[in-house]
Amino acid sequence: MKTIRLMHVPPIRFGIVLGLINGFIGLIVAPILLLSLGAAATVTDLEFAPKLLGIPWLFAGAASLFMPFIHAVGGFLVGVLLAMVYNLASRWTGGIEIVINEK
Repeated sequence: MKTIRLMHVPPIRFGIVLGLINGFIGLIVAPILLLSLGAAATVTDLEFAPKLLGIPWLFAGAASLFMPFIHAVGGFLVGVLLAMVYNLASRWTGGIEIVINEK
């Protein structure tokens, strides 16, 4: 068995990976958001928010269109910050130990 310590995570690389993962999640969430927001906006019958030519559907469509990009950019930024925090914490604590069984 071999023990490895993870002492440094490259922030930009980690940000790119997390951004791609979150962008993919945004692709999954976008249709759900489109259906739920659009349906909720057209079903509610509020007097102070009149339905004007399907504008709630327009907002829901725009939100679902940009959702993968918003998730990807947010994932990248959070990934960079998390990697920087991990690198700082690993200096103080010695990092994470990973045990690998070589066969």
